[in-house]
Amino acid sequence: MSTLIYCKNSIAASPYYIEEASLNVYSLEELSYYMLNNVYLLSTKLMSAELCNWIGRELKMPQLSTELMGLVQNNSPLHIFVGHILNANGYASNKEIKDLLGIISTFENKSEAERKKLRADRLIASEKLVDAIYEYETLLSDDVVGDLPRVVEGDVYHNLGVAFARLFFFDEACRCFDEGYKKNQKKQTLFCLLYATRCSGDKTAFDEFVNKYQVSKDDVDEVLKIVSNASSNENIVGFDSAINGLVFSDGNSAESKETIKNVISNWKEEYIKLCRI
Repeated sequence: MSTLIYCKNSIAASPYYIEEASLNVYSLEELSYYMLNNVYLLSTKLMSAELCNWIGRELKMPQLSTELMGLVQNNSPLHIFVGHILNANGYASNKEIKDLLGIISTFENKSEAERKKLRADRLIASEKLVDAIYEYETLLSDDVVGDLPRVVEGDVYHNLGVAFARLFFFDEACRCFDEGYKKNQKKQTLFCLLYATRCSGDKTAFDEFVNKYQVSKDDVDEVLKIVSNASSNENIVGFDSAINGLVFSDGNSAESKETIKNVISNWKEEYIKLCRI
């Protein structure tokens, strides 16, 4: 972990190893930090006698250890088990605990593949696109992807395509949307395939997909209109005008240069933000 955590409870001489994250934790606060920041990695594997015994033995908290062991033996829900741990120390606020347990209760009965998809969906919604791409690709390369219905697997490819497209990797996005449409047969995915192909500038590929999926003329016209409107974005128009100002200027190009500099700076800042990990 790269974050400094103040631990007011005991520090273990021997750490507890969390296999799913390949991580050693030495305190209840570190365990709480892990659960708060890796909610979609949590599963009933956490509810082990080994963890309960470690808390009693290494952290010198026999009462909590006994309570947790009782929950394990009674096959209690995961969110109850996690709640006991979080409420046993002051690391997380009441709101953080409530929000976390609410999330856990929505997925604790789902398969591993469904949990991974939820985690990736959450990352892309938070605009952590690089992390989302890694999660989706990991899910698609795992054996567990077979646990997902074919339509949902298509949605995974769709979302992966969205992440690639937002980073301007249009060729990768096209491959994902194409695979996604084969599986989910959703018009939204088909349109995204055509958007990405059009944005890549490959007219031949665009026409091939139109013919391959027998896209109607009305739908093609709608796609072209939407792409055209997107190209009319104020920043893009301003950038284009500034370029023309430089090309056709009679030497007084300071204003155009400043406009170009500002637009590029804004685009660069936004792109770096989308690529953050």
